[in-house]
Amino acid sequence: MEAFKNQGLVNEYFEKSYGWAAFPKVGKAIVGVGGADGQVYVKNEKGEVEQVGKSKLALVSGGWSLGITYFSEIIFFENEEAFQRFINGNTFEFDEDATVHELHANKTDQVGDFGYQNGMATFVLPEKGEKADVSAQGQKFFYQALTV
Repeated sequence: MEAFKNQGLVNEYFEKSYGWAAFPKVGKAIVGVGGADGQVYVKNEKGEVEQVGKSKLALVSGGWSLGITYFSEIIFFENEEAFQRFINGNTFEFDEDATVHELHANKTDQVGDFGYQNGMATFVLPEKGEKADVSAQGQKFFYQALTV
């Protein structure tokens, strides 16, 4: 998720969030179907980041697009309550009012105060300057805790 860490706009989320789910390479095909594997991280009592699980993202959206689009996605959890909503029941879908914010590669001067919606802030970063054309609706996440 180094690409996101290079975005000045989201640095504060890495510093202040309870944790995040990161999907380094999401593919969306010609018919609006796609998916990815990701990792889920939280900060422990010492403030150190540790991986606590894995997540699969299934993406279904209406309409057609040309070819395959690739992008990275990250979901920041504002607090433990938001994190628990994401992992409880092992599946999660966004509310209908959820928003995905699209960033642009190599632009560190982007501005905005996106804030959290229902305890989560979601960002996508398209590859090669493409437009990701992704909404929160149609995304379903399947969580699996790491076993020790």
